Amino acid sequence: MGDIGEDMLEDLYSWVDTIPLSRPKRDLKRDFADGVLVAEVVKHFCPRLVELHNYSPANCMDNKLRNWSLLNRKVFKKLEFEIADDVVKNIVESRPWAVEHFLMMLRRKIDRYVFEQKRTKHRPQDGTKNSEKPEVDQDMKGLIIIYDDMSNSPSCCRKDMGGDVEKVGDSYSQTSLKAAMVPKVLVEEKEQELLVKEETIQILQAKVRRLEHLVHLKDVRIDDLQVKLDQLEKQLKPAMKATKR
Repeated sequence: MGDIGEDMLEDLYSWVDTIPLSRPKRDLKRDFADGVLVAEVVKHFCPRLVELHNYSPANCMDNKLRNWSLLNRKVFKKLEFEIADDVVKNIVESRPWAVEHFLMMLRRKIDRYVFEQKRTKHRPQDGTKNSEKPEVDQDMKGLIIIYDDMSNSPSCCRKDMGGDVEKVGDSYSQTSLKAAMVPKVLVEEKEQELLVKEETIQILQAKVRRLEHLVHLKDVRIDDLQVKLDQLEKQLKPAMKATKR
């Protein structure tokens, strides 16, 4: 496996299993060799980056290389990476663990691209440089924070037109003030963390289902062997009795 751990492989295989592909997966290194399923993986997460009709299933080396060359030029560049010719050759020739290493890297690039797209979508489009400043309620505008010299606790105050400071009192709690001052970028990062955790939960649930399926298969196998053992014992009983006589 090289430097890929068993847990990492399980996680990768579970991730691939969640993606609807046009061909059943039998042997990962051969399934992805022609690049078609790679295009489908990117299409699943980033629909605008891939036109699937450009990629045809291939058996000969030249057509496989053509698909990968197209992926490099048309798709991977938009994800801000390219793969070297020797890496492509290893994948096309179905070398052990080549496609696993590539898919792990591709997954990180896709996650990053999706995250950046979500951040860009929620940014203001007016070209201002204050995109990361929090949105503050109109009644909160003009508020400043003054720390008491004795208690070092903040108080909400407002400057009037003359520059004098007026204490607002208890109309705004400390919690409300802090909530209004949270940058939007932090909220987006927390949302991304939540998405990653939800994906991890889905992967773990898929592992549980797979293990339950394996346990069921083993139970069926045990029952089958038990039936054969009972039949064998019945067949041997007459012979054993004859031997004793």
